[in-house]
Amino acid sequence: MDVLLRFLGAIGHFGSVWAEEFGQMGLLVQRTMKSLPRMRPEPVAVQMIRFGIRAIPIVSLVNLFVGMIVAVSMSEMLISLNAVSRTAQIVAVAVTRELAPLMTGLVMSGFAGAAIAAEIATMNVNEEILALEAGALSPIRFLVLPRLLGVMAMMMCLTLIADILGMVGGYIVGVYMLDIPPLNYIQINNDSVKWPDIPKGLVKAAAFGLIITVVACRQGLKADGGALGVGRATTTAVVHSIMIIIAANLAFAILFNWTLAGP
Repeated sequence: MDVLLRFLGAIGHFGSVWAEEFGQMGLLVQRTMKSLPRMRPEPVAVQMIRFGIRAIPIVSLVNLFVGMIVAVSMSEMLISLNAVSRTAQIVAVAVTRELAPLMTGLVMSGFAGAAIAAEIATMNVNEEILALEAGALSPIRFLVLPRLLGVMAMMMCLTLIADILGMVGGYIVGVYMLDIPPLNYIQINNDSVKWPDIPKGLVKAAAFGLIITVVACRQGLKADGGALGVGRATTTAVVHSIMIIIAANLAFAILFNWTLAGP
């Protein structure tokens, strides 16, 4: 009986902690949106370069390999069904609908989320944020908003690149390993991608960018305890971002594939 009570208590404590975190992140989003009318474009452009342009190589490489992995993984079953040319269809659908935004979000959790959390946590423990507030300057406006807009914008751009590189990875495997005629592969690939798939992926990418930035900023703003607190905030930001992104991806999959799929 005591074990059951401790177990239920642990679940309740876990739920209350996450409920508080989601509430605080919601308040952070609300405060950030209130600062939007006074936002200048220059800080946003700086964050887009930092967390977007510099992330292109790693995002491209990861999604190229993901496309190749999907093609190789499905090839044995498709060969047994005498439908190896359908490799192009499977890769195109999987990449554009799910894998490109998801993998880009996971990569950016470590690339951008960790950096944002570490920067803001360092400023917090060094009392630089307190100095901003003492000077009547909003840390939300100067620290959170530019990073939020920059990451969200570049997540959509990076997802488009990921779509292309994922399909290129499938093309490499399909043409050079499975001996699918190049023109046949391209035709099947293009016919498989429906026009709503790309906007749906961009919606996911923007949502994942919002999650990454809000979680990282929240952990940075509540950090304390010196260097140990900075490391803890950075690790927690990455872990929580990945968990929430995967949960959000499931919600989007249900929404797009069931709720909005139509008859």
